[in-house]
Parts: sequence; C-alpha cells; structure tokens
Amino acid sequence: MQKFKPVITDQLFLLPPSIEDFIPQGHLARVVNDIVETIDVSAIEKKYSLLGQKSYHPHLLLKLLFYGYSTGVRSGRKIAMACQQDTAYMYLACMYRPDFRTINDFRKDNLSFVHDCFSHIVQICKQLGMAKAGSLILDGTKLRANASGSQSKNKEQYEQWLEKVENDITDMLSEAERNDEAEDKLYGNDRGDELPKELHSKQRLKEKIKAALEKIKDDKQRINLTDNDAKYIMGKTGIDTNYNCQAAITEDGIIVGAYTSNNPSDRSETIRSIEVAEQTSKEKYDTIIADSGYASYGHFETLHNCNKNIYMPDQAMLTEKEDEQKNPYHRNNFIYDSTKNIFKCPEQQELTYKRTSNDNKRKQFVDVYECKECPACDKRSLCTKGKYRNLNVEKREWLRKEIREQLQSIKGQIIYKKRMLIESVFGVLKHNLKYLDLNLRGIEKTTAEWQLICIGYNIKRIHKLKLS
Repeated sequence: MQKFKPVITDQLFLLPPSIEDFIPQGHLARVVNDIVETIDVSAIEKKYSLLGQKSYHPHLLLKLLFYGYSTGVRSGRKIAMACQQDTAYMYLACMYRPDFRTINDFRKDNLSFVHDCFSHIVQICKQLGMAKAGSLILDGTKLRANASGSQSKNKEQYEQWLEKVENDITDMLSEAERNDEAEDKLYGNDRGDELPKELHSKQRLKEKIKAALEKIKDDKQRINLTDNDAKYIMGKTGIDTNYNCQAAITEDGIIVGAYTSNNPSDRSETIRSIEVAEQTSKEKYDTIIADSGYASYGHFETLHNCNKNIYMPDQAMLTEKEDEQKNPYHRNNFIYDSTKNIFKCPEQQELTYKRTSNDNKRKQFVDVYECKECPACDKRSLCTKGKYRNLNVEKREWLRKEIREQLQSIKGQIIYKKRMLIESVFGVLKHNLKYLDLNLRGIEKTTAEWQLICIGYNIKRIHKLKLS
C-alpha cells in the first residue's frame, strides 16, 4: 500500500474549475473586487476608442492596483508577474495577463481619478458603520522623494553649475570642429552632422538648470533639480529630500484625509488637513486631536470660532509646566483677575495694564502688564532683573490656557491618548508594507500616490471588519 498521495503535475480536471474556487470566501481579493465594482469609471471609459484591439476594463486594472497597494506591491512589473503566478491576482484579472506597461500607463494616465476613488471608499466605510463623525486625529509622516539630495542646490550653486555646463558644451563643440577630418570614424554611416549624445545630455541639463533657476525666488532657497517640489525635510532618519505626507483618521482608524506637502512643519497644514478630511468624508468633526507640531495661536482661534473641541498642546506646554514648578515666580504663577484686568504676583502685588505693543519676535500684538511695587519688594531679585516686573500677554492667551486646562483634565488625558492611534497607521504602512519612499515626482503626483497607499490601508480595514 502506498504511503503518500500521488503527485501528478500534468493531471487534468474532469470538469474545468472556476478561478473563484481557489479564493477563500473571506479573502482580501474578494473585498477589493466588491469595492471596485461599485466605483463609477465612466469618466475613464470615455478616454477609450472603439477602434483597434479591445482594452482591459478600468475596473480590472483598478482591482489589480488596489490589491497591490493593500499588500505592499506597487511595481507594475511585479503586479504583471503576479497575474501569472498568484491566484488572487488571477481572480481579479479574470485570468487575463496585462503587460506591466499597460498597468503603469493606466496608473499614470488616471492619477486625477485617484482622489475620486479615495473619497468613494471613505463613503463605503461610512455605509458600513465606520469612519464615524466625532474625533479627527491629525499627523504627518515623512517619505523619501524620488530625487537625490545632492541635486538640491541654491541660486549660487546652480549658477556655478550652469557656468560649468556651458563651458563643457563649448569645449565639446570645439572638439567636434577639430575632429571634422575624423568624422567617418566618429559618426559611422550617419550624415556626420549629428550632435554627439553627450552634447545632447549637456544641453538638456542646461535647460533643466535654467528652469530651476527661474523658480528660485531668493538666494537661500534650495530647489531639487530632479523634483522641483521635493524639499530638504527632517525625518526620523535625518534630513533628506522628503515629502510631508499628511493623514487625518477617525477613531476607528479610517484615513479620511490624505495629501502630500513640501512644508517641513506640520503647523502650516493644520487647517488644510481638517478641511481636506471634511470635504472627503462629507462630515464635520467636533473634536480635533493633534500633537504640538500643529499648534499655534492662529489655529486655536480659527478652530475655536468653528466650535471645535481642541486637544492640541502648545509648543511650550511641557517645558513651562516644569519651569513653573521649579520657579514660584514663573509667569504662569501670576493669577489674572478679569474683573479688574490685572494680574497678581505670588506676593499678592498687582500688575496693571500699561500698553499694547508689537512683539517683533513672535510677530503678534501683546498686552504689557507692569508692577509698580517691585522696588519695595524683598523678593524682587528672584522675580525680575529689571526695576519692574513686566508680563507680555498675547491677546489670545486665555484660549491657550483654556486648552491647557482641558488637556490636563482626566477626560482630556483620555481623549488625547487617542492621538497614538495614527501612529499604528503609519506603523502598518511603513514597517509592515514597507512604504518608505515615493516613486512619483511633483506635489500632484505624489499626492495621488499617497492616496493610493491610503486606499490600500482603508480596504484592509474594511476586510478586517468583514472578518470580525
């Protein structure tokens, strides 16, 4: 009697199987298939002609891309190869085998459609009871641009480079003239008047340098020659040519806002990130949670006027808390009396309003309060180095204090801990799926690529919900 089951690689099926038979009911590919079938692709269909060979349906190519981004595969070549080897891709491709160029060209030609797909999938999440209105959590992560940091230069460096390239072109033209007698050897069977490939390359480089110089607005500004939108931005691994990839998520981990920016600081993206999320999800969020990198007086005021609950510590909150505990005469230990518009110092002396001045360092107007009793106070040396103790109070200081008190409450601490939810999102994308860089160039294209990555993540969240 045989011990093992027979191994027959050329065994035929009695009845032809369906590719569906090889895909389990709870498989991610089935979720991708169901989601993409609900997307209206009529705008893409209009681009195709009835003439010539029949094209692959946009739904089919979208399924391949979305499944690829859900599993960390974004290479057109790898997706094309998987259509021949991986049953999940075979199922989504209906056993067709699209060429990698077809996949890449479809992605390149329809980047503007990606945002519509992203918004549509967010709406599907809402229909499934996910992406609920309430809290919106903001954060950004840095992904490497598809451009070398050595190509980022300022105006002076570009001018020096341009001068060198122009000298190289002049030398190459002079050498070509001197070698006229050897043109048969140099040019073979060609006419003999074609420019060398090296000269073509130099001339293209010259044009690119000139174009970069035109975009430089001041002498210190640096522009990358390969990707003019990419900027030197500090990331966790150091400074590099990066994009600042912004994301806004709901409490259940659905990404409802996604775009790329070349601003090094998150602070300039606070309001835009909220607006993008609300436009995409068609929801209004009453609670905004973010780290101190998003905080500013201006943002506090804007969000307060929009009736948002703000859980966003200001930059100085942690350091000032330590200082006020160590120093009894720290400005935060001065108590404000709104009925009299005065401050009281720890020695119970009054600081009265003196004037409003422009703080050039902070670029904002401040109210100046001054204590006239300092010369007679025996604690003066501990409190101030000047004759009188002054307090410069920003006009929106009350709002910052209100937010601090809210954050320091037990309820506020519980709510602010939700900020860590977005770190797990970035952990999945960067650590598990290995999205550490961007392949496309330019703000518009990298935004589409980042949204494709986020589409993949949201589809995985839908899949997880269906399994549970």
